[in-house]
Amino acid sequence: MKPSSPRKRAPAGEARRIEQRFRALLSLGVTIFSEHTTEAVLQRIVDVARDVVGSRYAALGVLAPDGKSLTTFVTSGIDARLRKRIGDLPHGRGLLGLVIRDPKPLRTRDIASHPKHVGFPAHHPAMHSFLGVPIKTGHSVFGNLYLTEKIGANEFDLEDERIAVLLAGQAAVAIENARLMEESNRLLAQVRDMHRQRDLFFAMMNHELRNALTGVYGWAERLVRPRTTDGLSQAAQEVYEGTEHTISLLNNFLDITRLDAGRVRPVWRDVDVQEAARRALTGFKPAAEAKHLHMSVEAVPFAGAFKTDPVRLQQILVNLVSNAVRHSPEGGQVRLAVRPNGGAIEFLVQDEGAGVPPDALDRIFEPFERFDPHSGVGTGLGLPVSRRLAEVLGGRLTVQSPPGKGATFILELPMRVPA
Repeated sequence: MKPSSPRKRAPAGEARRIEQRFRALLSLGVTIFSEHTTEAVLQRIVDVARDVVGSRYAALGVLAPDGKSLTTFVTSGIDARLRKRIGDLPHGRGLLGLVIRDPKPLRTRDIASHPKHVGFPAHHPAMHSFLGVPIKTGHSVFGNLYLTEKIGANEFDLEDERIAVLLAGQAAVAIENARLMEESNRLLAQVRDMHRQRDLFFAMMNHELRNALTGVYGWAERLVRPRTTDGLSQAAQEVYEGTEHTISLLNNFLDITRLDAGRVRPVWRDVDVQEAARRALTGFKPAAEAKHLHMSVEAVPFAGAFKTDPVRLQQILVNLVSNAVRHSPEGGQVRLAVRPNGGAIEFLVQDEGAGVPPDALDRIFEPFERFDPHSGVGTGLGLPVSRRLAEVLGGRLTVQSPPGKGATFILELPMRVPA
């Protein structure tokens, strides 16, 4: 019986070369996981791929949500100056598009001779050999890894392709890891922000309630145990206003929590806008008289019915007029104008105060951001509640404040019930 011939063994030098190459693949692949942002991971992938596979250029294209084009294109081997000269990102045509449409490894000796070649843009470096492999995260394709211009050979071989496929697998895990890290950091930042908001909320509520109730208690004590009859009418007025302020604070607090939870539902009714505007001013006559303010209502007649939630409309207008009275100077004017605007009704509340700084025009609609931080009054809840109520009613609340000309809050509500 003839003995079987021994298997051919690869030369020792070739075996060492392959071993060193895979060691480099594993070592460099580990460096990919040292990055914790998607942007940094993508750049590290193309740099590692270019070194391990042995190519002059490497790139990674991230697919758009439709899976038919590229939204991000990261390169290695091309400096920033040359990339700027090349211009726009590739659109995913030619061989790049072929790997997108058919996500499997693709090799070619010469790009120009491939039937799907569409040419290079101006200032693009010459490229001949090409290797493209998909990067898959789960069951979906995240993007593609492209390598061109094989160093030391005319084309990429099967070994290069297998290494690129292994690297693409490592890249997919690293990308997913970076995405999870970014999402974790985002959620952690949200939790920290929520904790800060909670602490601020409790601090502000404690401060405002304590101040309001301390004032009420002090003036009420004068009514119960008066030393003289002087000042009894003022004490009664202060108790009334302090109680009203406390109730307003609690109502705004309850409303902001209900609005955040989505539990506010409008009750739609036909509304007389002129009457609603007049009622909004009525409750502020004592405060306006104390500051010698002139309050007025200007209503432009319009045809048709106006349907909204009268209770919520009144709440918004009261909050806006309260701001206007509080921040108006002695002897100033507070105007409440009503006018139609297409299919909507606009309520404009204007004061002659110092106005709102440009950098605070958006912040004043955030909870606990006071209209005037130096006033020492107000909880910072009235405007946020008003804006959110306006949105619940299908409208919006904005502010205009030219420098030195006071502030005008504009409440715009649809004339009909929104869909």
